[in-house]
Amino acid sequence: MLSTKERLCRERQKRRLRLLKITLCFFCFVCIVVGSYQLVHQPWFSFGNIEIVGTRNVKNEDVIRTINLQESVNLFLIDRNHIKKALEQDFRVEHVETSYVWPNILKVEVTERQPAIYVKCAYGGFAQVDFNSRVLNVSKGIKDASVPFVSGVSIGNAYLGDKVQENDVEKIVIFLSKLDKSLLSRISEISVDGQNKVKIIMLSGVPILVGDVDSLEEKVATFITICNEIQSKNIDGYYIDLTFAKPYIKVKQ
Repeated sequence: MLSTKERLCRERQKRRLRLLKITLCFFCFVCIVVGSYQLVHQPWFSFGNIEIVGTRNVKNEDVIRTINLQESVNLFLIDRNHIKKALEQDFRVEHVETSYVWPNILKVEVTERQPAIYVKCAYGGFAQVDFNSRVLNVSKGIKDASVPFVSGVSIGNAYLGDKVQENDVEKIVIFLSKLDKSLLSRISEISVDGQNKVKIIMLSGVPILVGDVDSLEEKVATFITICNEIQSKNIDGYYIDLTFAKPYIKVKQ
């Protein structure tokens, strides 16, 4: 039989061995964690993809180039705030949202600026302006009839991405921003005369006298109601006057 001293000595050896095993296991665990962290944070360690949605005028290649990434990326190295800020520097982009989609996709949702009007600018050109008064395009002519033309107003020199400072333009785009797409598509032209009175000409040819440009926003609800009424009741009029407290429709006999 072992003496008490020998038993104590063996127990101390077992405890030391057990402590050594625990220490080695912990050290190995730390090495694995640190090594894995370093591995997945290497630029060449690509395990994710970028999905870009919402783009129409902005090409996906432009988005990839702007954020300085490849389509196959390391999601651990992605700075989503950088992506958002970089893309929103593009004058064609209004807003950007990013999110992760299981299992390995970075989703980039781009909201592009939408054209609201065409308006004359310097050197015989025409500027396409969005609903925030930003210049989206400048050309020698009006390329399409997708948005109404504002006559009687000129904004001078127009550069891509600039905010138009012309008061009449700002008031008009604010007014248009409150209309739905269906109603917007029925507007052909917006005319501003020398007294800053606004006349909206519909595709049907019916002119609607809205009143002073500075009071446009107050006429939104009335304009929507009248337009819906003449469409639903198929009213054929010479003109519609919204400058009075009660709208007046001059009906064709």
